[in-house]
Amino acid sequence: MSSILLIDDEFDVRSAVAKVLSREGFEVSTAENVEQGLKLLDKHHFDVLITDVIMPGIDGVQAIRLVREINPDIKVIAISGGGNFGPKSYQPQAITTTAYLQAATTAGADWVLTKPFQKADIVDAVRQLVSPA
Repeated sequence: MSSILLIDDEFDVRSAVAKVLSREGFEVSTAENVEQGLKLLDKHHFDVLITDVIMPGIDGVQAIRLVREINPDIKVIAISGGGNFGPKSYQPQAITTTAYLQAATTAGADWVLTKPFQKADIVDAVRQLVSPA
């Protein structure tokens, strides 16, 4: 059984993705921020890291770089919806989701998904990354 570390600061996303992947037979550990995720990585081996890109403190791009130093063989999926910009905080000059995910790819992500994504998308991504070539 493949083990997954899921880092996302949004409780609902973290819970939903963990539930979907657990139902598919994956062992899922979760963290609400990168600091918690790094502590889990110190104690456990994970086959896949799924990380949100936009988070307070250490962001997902930095997380990918740090995790790659600890475990260069871990497969990485970066997820992002471009941040929670409501109508009042919308900023036309804000960086797009595509740019965030490109930065994640440059940092070492093997796969990227734009939020919201379908259950099948995340399951398919994990399966493809953990299946033998």
